[in-house]
Amino acid sequence: MPEKLKDVMARLAPERRAKVAARARELADEMIAHADGLAAARRAHKKTQEEIANTLHIRQNAVAQLEKRSDLLISTLRKYVGAMGGELELVIRMANGSSMVLENIGELSRPEPLLPGASMARKAGRATGGAASDALRAKPAGGRPKKKRGVRETRPS
Repeated sequence: MPEKLKDVMARLAPERRAKVAARARELADEMIAHADGLAAARRAHKKTQEEIANTLHIRQNAVAQLEKRSDLLISTLRKYVGAMGGELELVIRMANGSSMVLENIGELSRPEPLLPGASMARKAGRATGGAASDALRAKPAGGRPKKKRGVRETRPS
């Protein structure tokens, strides 16, 4: 019968266990730095689709759909990264070595749906002027004021 990793680790000397743990952290950091898509980034941060869904107030299958998309709204990506406990930063790197951090891009003045069908429902409600359109356009209590979009330049390193 194969041995369990925890049993093998328990037999190691404390300094060896520390080296193994340090290497594991290195590999995890490398995996995070080179995540191939949203699902890989989520797994690298030991989050489940269910945890992300609960934070975003959507269903787990909606998170699965988001992770399969190759083209996302920046606001959706910002929300997803925030649900993982991160912050999205957009940086433009120019050929001459300069870079610019785009600020307030993808921040919304009103909540946007994460699922494509919800935006169509909003448009349909607006066209008919029904109660659904009023509910979809309702602003949250204490809504945020609109921020000005801007660009912050950084010096080349």
